[in-house]
Amino acid sequence: MYCPKCGKETEESGNFCQSCGANLKDLQKRPFSRKRVGVIKTEKFAGLGGRFLGGLIDLIFLLLFDLMAAAIIGIISWLTVQPDPVATAIRMLNQYYYHLPRTDATGQIVHAIIPTQIIFSVFIFLVLVPWIYFAYLYSSRNQGTLGNMAVRVAVTDMQGNRITFGRATLRFFAMYLCIFTLLIGFLIIAFTGYKQGLHDKIAATLVFRQ
Repeated sequence: MYCPKCGKETEESGNFCQSCGANLKDLQKRPFSRKRVGVIKTEKFAGLGGRFLGGLIDLIFLLLFDLMAAAIIGIISWLTVQPDPVATAIRMLNQYYYHLPRTDATGQIVHAIIPTQIIFSVFIFLVLVPWIYFAYLYSSRNQGTLGNMAVRVAVTDMQGNRITFGRATLRFFAMYLCIFTLLIGFLIIAFTGYKQGLHDKIAATLVFRQ
């Protein structure tokens, strides 16, 4: 369990926090609530349903931002008279689907198992753009992504304060771990006391409903 006073993990069977020495029995009698930060004021934890809806909204925005990134890369490639790596990656994936030899922008056959153009595109669209989107917005004054704001939830640390960019980064990459666990890391939100997913536990964050 986490100490309601300092937010650090401690033995659930103990009477006192192992980090700050607070009397856990006394603190547990008080309702757990987050501090007021900025314009966000809330007392309730956000459940799985609302967070799932917010995640769907975030996927839509991420798709738009990925398309913008692809357009920017295409323009830069055109201005520098260089092959567009994203367009090349898409063509290679299409060739792979139809069992055709993969070729680069010059028509040369590519023998690499995973061509660099595909690695570059995956990094941009599945790592870099989502990381900037989530980490920046989690650590912003709004304390949540556009999807979070749409369903009126906020992400905080264990004391109810705005999280740092570093903690937001940790939370984002922990979300990939939730995906690799066949979404079990997300599903445990419905069963944990503070409605924390695996990524929340790793980053020591809470999600409150406004």
